[in-house]
Amino acid sequence: MEGVSRAWFEWGFAKSIWEKTLVVEVDFDTDPSSGAFRQARLEDIEKMAQSVLKNNVTMVIHQLKVVPRLARI
Repeated sequence: MEGVSRAWFEWGFAKSIWEKTLVVEVDFDTDPSSGAFRQARLEDIEKMAQSVLKNNVTMVIHQLKVVPRLARI
């Protein structure tokens, strides 16, 4: 998907259960006050994740987290 660099799962323990978070790394700024922020792309990522999780897999994801790709030095 355009704007997405990679994705992975992270595990966290909350309220006595293990929760799975889908982390999506993007190649644009995630700060809403930035001129490079892409609200429409975030909404596309959300819709795609909901569709895939609803129609293509049997796993349960508790959270969706979008993070910016770190700048390479």
